[in-house]
Amino acid sequence: MEEKEIHLVKKVCQEYGLTQTELSKKLDIPRGTISRWVSTEHMPKTAELTLELMLKNRELENKLESFKVFRDILNKL
Repeated sequence: MEEKEIHLVKKVCQEYGLTQTELSKKLDIPRGTISRWVSTEHMPKTAELTLELMLKNRELENKLESFKVFRDILNKL
């Protein structure tokens, strides 16, 4: 597994404030699967894409929140 993938699991957990156990429940997969992704050199492509989409979703949620703040400021003018 590439270095990127190892950090991908950890980054998703950090971004969402989840433990690996909580992430496994959110994805409806066994906890041991998440551990294996972190500790071995194999992560299925679908899992990698899922985690990348979770990060992209978080990024878009943050941008949307910024736009809402900006909208509220403009409405006050």
